[in-house]
Amino acid sequence: MQKSVQELMKKIGIKELFTVPHGKLQGSTVLATNGKDNLTVSQMLKSAEYLIKFIKDNFDVDEDRYSITIIFLKSVQLVLNNGSADKPTKEDAHIIIDVMHEIADIHAKSEGEKKLNEEIAVALNLLIEALK
Repeated sequence: MQKSVQELMKKIGIKELFTVPHGKLQGSTVLATNGKDNLTVSQMLKSAEYLIKFIKDNFDVDEDRYSITIIFLKSVQLVLNNGSADKPTKEDAHIIIDVMHEIADIHAKSEGEKKLNEEIAVALNLLIEALK
């Protein structure tokens, strides 16, 4: 993973997302910045929606680890839509990270997929920051 992405993720973490006051976030709200690029609420929601669909289409969602990941992504969606949700447990976080790594490995085929992997890596780093 690029060092710049890691440095960017030090500025924001899942903990901060889960403590945003209700009604504060909008689609254009910037969650993080990397040089000239911004990660907005709507981009993060789009990534979460893609990941949920990808997991449902490609994995057995009855299996606990994928179900836990979908619940986590839906929790992030709730928070980004100014709802409230519980933070994942440390055990859940390990499962979520494993699933995200699987998805990233599957996608390393083209430039478009590499860009998607970078978005997934951003989401992973947000989660890792929450574990500090």
